[in-house]
Amino acid sequence: MDLIKECFEENGGALTEQLKAAGFSGDQAGQFLPEAASGIIDSAQGMNIAEITSQLVSDGPSQFLSAVNVNAIAEKLGMSSDLVTKGLAAIAPVLSQAFAQKGDGLLGAASSMAPGILKRFS
Repeated sequence: MDLIKECFEENGGALTEQLKAAGFSGDQAGQFLPEAASGIIDSAQGMNIAEITSQLVSDGPSQFLSAVNVNAIAEKLGMSSDLVTKGLAAIAPVLSQAFAQKGDGLLGAASSMAPGILKRFS
């Protein structure tokens, strides 16, 4: 999902800072973020932007992130599952905010185009 990649790319600094605040080293954060993005992308397969945004913002990021395969990420990185879970929890607020902003922008763009589209067909 390009949207998830975009959120990670655009908010890389904030995500790294959150991880450092949670006890990750700079190197660990740098290794963690691509794997976390990949894990989140895998867990979001079959979901649209509205569903992802709803789960991250309304239903709480912990529910959405609980679908991420923590053990697979931990194994790839040579980290404990607890550290991966701690990292996901640390980045969740930044991701929630980024998804909310992206979702609002996409939904706003779609709704602003809708009247023109509807008018064309009437």
